[in-house]
Amino acid sequence: MSDENAEKLFLQEKPTLALLFIGSMEKTYASIISKEIDSTFAHTTRILAKMEQCGLIRFTSEGRIKFVELTKYGGEVEAALKEFRDIIAEEPPKDQKEESRDTGAESEEAAAEEEKKEPEQAEELDPLSAEILEKIKNLRNRIESIHMDAVKQGDSRDTISRKLGPYSRDIKRLQNQIERAESPINETVISALEECEELLNSYLRG
Repeated sequence: MSDENAEKLFLQEKPTLALLFIGSMEKTYASIISKEIDSTFAHTTRILAKMEQCGLIRFTSEGRIKFVELTKYGGEVEAALKEFRDIIAEEPPKDQKEESRDTGAESEEAAAEEEKKEPEQAEELDPLSAEILEKIKNLRNRIESIHMDAVKQGDSRDTISRKLGPYSRDIKRLQNQIERAESPINETVISALEECEELLNSYLRG
């Protein structure tokens, strides 16, 4: 990874948080990382794609689930980031504390402006990919809503399975639509469907 790429990636908060979180897990997947770093799924997948290009992470598949884990190089970078984090968390010398009081407010304003520079713009998709992604989002919302209501009502595991089981067919239909598409479907859409399927399976397993 070039110095320029390293600077662009790790002087931003979310890529740093993502790498540290991945390192804290044996393996994880994109939707979990997205929630952990408080980022949109599309933005998280872009971060992960850059990390993969830089050799920091690798994707492994188990069935239809795509997991994320650090490479050896990624582990070295994670260790360096942890060391850096620990250093800046230490108490500064007294004379530096006095100096920082004068510039504290200015630094906070600069940090706020810097955060504004990285808007999480929606990824541009072709019409078919956008259409399928919208279906996946609606399906996931329905699954989560039904599961939440079932839990609140104290439904048994079997009852929850009966309510959610039919949605496996909806996922299968979307998988077939992706497989039969004349043009390649965006990877973000495929990942979103994989995450939706894993969510449903986790609910069905209880």
